[in-house]
Amino acid sequence: MHDTPLTILQNPPLSNAQCAAIAALYRAVGWGSPGTTAELRDLYEYSSYFLLALDGEQVVGLLRAESETAQTTWLAEIAVLPRLQLRGTGLALMARFLADHPDRTLYTDATEGVEEFFLRHGIALRRPRVPGPRKEDA
Repeated sequence: MHDTPLTILQNPPLSNAQCAAIAALYRAVGWGSPGTTAELRDLYEYSSYFLLALDGEQVVGLLRAESETAQTTWLAEIAVLPRLQLRGTGLALMARFLADHPDRTLYTDATEGVEEFFLRHGIALRRPRVPGPRKEDA
């Protein structure tokens, strides 16, 4: 990231450029293709909660969650561009998510190898864990 502060937007209407950036982020972290722009927009706009982390206008991270009951929320996904991981973007997204969901039971289907990140923030793990992203052969 450069000198501009990170901006976190909650449930913004998604532009086509933001949908394309989210799709690129999915591919960058090994999640494959999320489908068409319309399908991706529907996924996010029908989710009960999502955050976009922006560096300037560039989407560099995301978090998406679903409220299941008045007391329970499922953290569906959190991702940061690989070149910007371990620089605080994931922590900023998680801090905002936790602040916006006080006194709720939070859980996730943690990807193998990153369980500690969720446990450290008080997010329960639902079993079985989902496998980590598949790395494309170089």
